[in-house]
Amino acid sequence: MEIKYNRSLSGVPENQQQQPCRRTTKTYIENREPIRRNLTLLYNEDTQQINKSMLNSNNDLRRKMVNQERVKRSLNQDVLEDKENVPQHKGVTNKIYTLPQELSNISLKQKFDHTILENQNIQKWYTEEIFFYLKEQEKKSTPLEWLKNHSIPSNLRAKMIDWMVEVLCSYKCTDQTFFVAVRTMDFYFAKSEKQLEVSDLHLSGVTSMFIAAKYEEIHPMKLSVVYEKIAHKKLSTDQIKKKESDILQTIGFDLVGGTLYDMYNLILTNCFIEQKLQEKNYKYLKKLCLYLSKMVLYDYEICGKSNYTLLGAALIFVAFKIVEQLDSTFNADSQIKDIAQIIQIDQDQLIETAAKVLNLAKNFEKHFPNLENLKKFNGFQLEDDDQ
Repeated sequence: MEIKYNRSLSGVPENQQQQPCRRTTKTYIENREPIRRNLTLLYNEDTQQINKSMLNSNNDLRRKMVNQERVKRSLNQDVLEDKENVPQHKGVTNKIYTLPQELSNISLKQKFDHTILENQNIQKWYTEEIFFYLKEQEKKSTPLEWLKNHSIPSNLRAKMIDWMVEVLCSYKCTDQTFFVAVRTMDFYFAKSEKQLEVSDLHLSGVTSMFIAAKYEEIHPMKLSVVYEKIAHKKLSTDQIKKKESDILQTIGFDLVGGTLYDMYNLILTNCFIEQKLQEKNYKYLKKLCLYLSKMVLYDYEICGKSNYTLLGAALIFVAFKIVEQLDSTFNADSQIKDIAQIIQIDQDQLIETAAKVLNLAKNFEKHFPNLENLKKFNGFQLEDDDQ
């Protein structure tokens, strides 16, 4: 008797084992079909909606472009129609329209009458107020005899001024920055209650230039530049910042007082010297005044005992005498009398100070040997005006 073993693990013949599995699979597929159909419908609906929105946006864009083109064509067509509708006249290219008789006699005046006299009056009003305000403030804002309480000799201060000329001109700072720096340093010396030594001069000069640049320049020098390029790393940034705070607190943050540069420019403007000279000679006069004003600040004996108003008028008088040799029609003596009367200063004191300024100009190299930065950075010739 042959015995056949069932190889199925479950003990069920293979042909009987497969039938229930087929039924189960068929039932599962039948139950799954509705879900698949629903998902397919949802996907198709979403896809159609997205396509519709994209189509609408594209249609809107096309519609806008078409409208723009229509507007352009309509504008061009209007222009062409206007050109075609313009009546053509023989021998006449443009049609001339004339005002009625009632309107032809009306004359339109400008809002401002820009005449020389009007400008002079407006200019005089402002400069006069500014000048006399600064002159009144000189009693408390202009330093005088500022070295008498310190151990700093005047010749070392002159070297500092010469170095300031070099530094500020090399960094292309304005002339006003130089005068503010010198005034700040001298004002600090005048107001400082503690006795300053020679070692304080360098730090005070560097910090005064730093303060003046921040006050006057649009793009001031940075502290890192002052530390590396100007102080050559001999002064630390903490020392400069501490001295800056000390200077500002000592002078009471008074940086708005008039400088020598302000005073002589206001005098020239207030007395209308520009209208009394040729343009070339007036430019030369301005350069002379700038040179003399910087030169005067070297000499402690002159600038330490006179206020800026007197110094400004004195150096203008010296410049007048030089310009008088170029323009024979210009009378320096009569002009300086008018200036003394306008700015209300004593004429004898003015002439005495002008004599000191003239003597300094003639003997500058003798008084201050080896100080050549003023000549190097502010020297000029009359032919420079032609360039």
